[in-house]
Amino acid sequence: MKSVKGFTLIELMIALAVLALVTLIGFPAFSGVFERSRADSDLSDLLRAFSLARLESINQSRDVKIVAGTDDDWTQDLVVFLDDDNDGSVDNGERVIRRYAGLPQGASITATGDVDTIVFDSLGGLKTPANSVVFNYTRGDSTKNLVICPTGRILTGASCI
Repeated sequence: MKSVKGFTLIELMIALAVLALVTLIGFPAFSGVFERSRADSDLSDLLRAFSLARLESINQSRDVKIVAGTDDDWTQDLVVFLDDDNDGSVDNGERVIRRYAGLPQGASITATGDVDTIVFDSLGGLKTPANSVVFNYTRGDSTKNLVICPTGRILTGASCI
């Protein structure tokens, strides 16, 4: 009789058991990768909002403010305004440049000094508040920082020089 090539049922069961074991061991590592990726994406969205506000202040040669949608809660909707009366507050009739949707559930952002409004002056520098602002982002085990320097420079994972 010719030899038959193939797998026996026992060999197939052992291969499936090894595959299941490797999957169970590797899954927690992959969940951390997804969490860190989501954290990077969220921080990138916040960075993009601040960068737009700064660039608009330079392009318009006017003060531009970015406001947390809810008091001190930077995870909620963000609104970028032209600061028509240069007071740093949101008034009716001021032109909205852009609205950004809030971050998904599970993220938290705290700013030094409980800042809820950032104002860039006409040269792109930080007008309000007068000193640098550090935003601490947390999602699960991921913690990241975003810093706005008095010069208007926006940095991630670094501090103002």
